[in-house]
Amino acid sequence: MVLVIFLFTGLRLFSQEVDPYAVIDSTRTKLEGIVDYRADLEIEVDVDFINMPVKHATIFYKKPDKVKFKSDEFIMLPKRGLNNRITQILDDPYTAIYLGREMIKKIPHHVIRIVPMGKNPDIILATWWIDSQTYLIAKSESNTRNDGNFTVDFIYGDQSIILPTEMVFSFQIEKLKLPLKFIGKSSGIEVDKSKIQESQNGKVYLRFSNYQLNTDLGNDLFSDDPNKNEIH
Repeated sequence: MVLVIFLFTGLRLFSQEVDPYAVIDSTRTKLEGIVDYRADLEIEVDVDFINMPVKHATIFYKKPDKVKFKSDEFIMLPKRGLNNRITQILDDPYTAIYLGREMIKKIPHHVIRIVPMGKNPDIILATWWIDSQTYLIAKSESNTRNDGNFTVDFIYGDQSIILPTEMVFSFQIEKLKLPLKFIGKSSGIEVDKSKIQESQNGKVYLRFSNYQLNTDLGNDLFSDDPNKNEIH
């Protein structure tokens, strides 16, 4: 009994040694330095019953929530997966719980659970793995109100840029109809209905290159053809 009490007390002290709000504030400060950007985007869908060639687009973002895609391949992308959804979670009241540390690629990461406390939040629970050296998010797990659960892995290939060079969305197709949003009305898509199962996993890879940061993108860039190549 004494051993159990000792272990519990030690775990509680370990969890309290790091302030989750301070860690999150460090991450937010880094992200808030991005006023706008543009980048080339490559999209690959890995779903067993979907055969789709790799697609390409250009993404434009302007703080706080302007996003636009341009493509000759008629790609449709969900805004919520690519804009500042992370910082939007923090705009409303939330509770943060420090869960401990976990090694990812030999680097310690803070593991923090976030419970949004706003009115009818889209994400009802999130867990972030935050690099203890750079304070960039390496992984997030989100439980949503309407779109099921999904995980995003963030890969940073260029250490001089705080934006990911790749994002990997993992999800259950039964609960999250993400692939069809990525496909849109594009040609060259083959759907093998014989492979469709009641529940199966899928992934979408987003690869970014040629970032141009904080170049003062004009608002007019986001005002023309507001419904083209976008999903709200």
